[in-house]
Amino acid sequence: MRNESDFTSKKILIGLVAMSLYLTTASAAMCKTAEEAAYERAQEMIKSGHMDQASVILLQLYRKHPQNVGLLVELGETYFKDSNDMAAGLIKAEQCFRKAIKLDPDYGRAYYMMSEWANSQGKYDLAIEMSTKALSVRRSDTQAYIERAATYSRLRKYKLALADLDKFISLGNAKRNAYERRASILENLHQYERAHGDYLTMQKLHYDDGAALKDAACLEKLNKNEEAIICLTNLLKRNPEDDAGYEARGKIQAKLGRMKEAIADYTRAIQLIPSPTIYKERAALYEKVGRKDLAAQDRKEAERI
Repeated sequence: MRNESDFTSKKILIGLVAMSLYLTTASAAMCKTAEEAAYERAQEMIKSGHMDQASVILLQLYRKHPQNVGLLVELGETYFKDSNDMAAGLIKAEQCFRKAIKLDPDYGRAYYMMSEWANSQGKYDLAIEMSTKALSVRRSDTQAYIERAATYSRLRKYKLALADLDKFISLGNAKRNAYERRASILENLHQYERAHGDYLTMQKLHYDDGAALKDAACLEKLNKNEEAIICLTNLLKRNPEDDAGYEARGKIQAKLGRMKEAIADYTRAIQLIPSPTIYKERAALYEKVGRKDLAAQDRKEAERI
């Protein structure tokens, strides 16, 4: 699956090489090698999270090629993601993105990054404007569907957010995070069957406990309790130390009247990570099976923690 940011990086690198053709043949060869190496070092810094070091290299390259809009946007991205100097980074990032838009009004990624910047600042009207522009220009950036969906979701406009995510996923090659975002929105819209489908897709792409827990919760809301138990049992086979998995399965077992199994699950959850809540829940079950002595002990433990 092609990574869109990797594709953009390749285009920037091609641009750097193309710019060097304006130099003499001998010096162009030297410049090409040096700039390619510098750009690759910047990419390594970005992948390792050293945005401050990457920005130094990209700024040097951009000063040599001030018309390379892709390079300018990528420089802005490093400023935007630099956690070492967030206040100054946000200012410089905005300047880069706005300048890129002026340099090339048809470059969709500049609008997309401007939208991401606006979302981070709570400027949701601007975020929607920029992501919409990113999708409408000649060299559009379809990642803007995800960013605009995020804005709509923050504004609780879940149907609009869902429409954007449906469109993005329909284009193909969607990553796992797109299904995760859509599943969350589907839950907000109480469309649990579709959300369950997305959680299944997520687990096929890459299994993790969090997705399985959310899937089980969807199944429970659909009154598919046995399926939810199977989902949680599979989770616990993969990770026997997941206390949340035992607690979730215990709640469903209790709802189905299987007190012995529910108490066993709560007990295992307590052994892993004791908490006042889980002690109180197990105390309630002990009360139902007539063990008031054990219920009292659990309530004392809940107060003690």
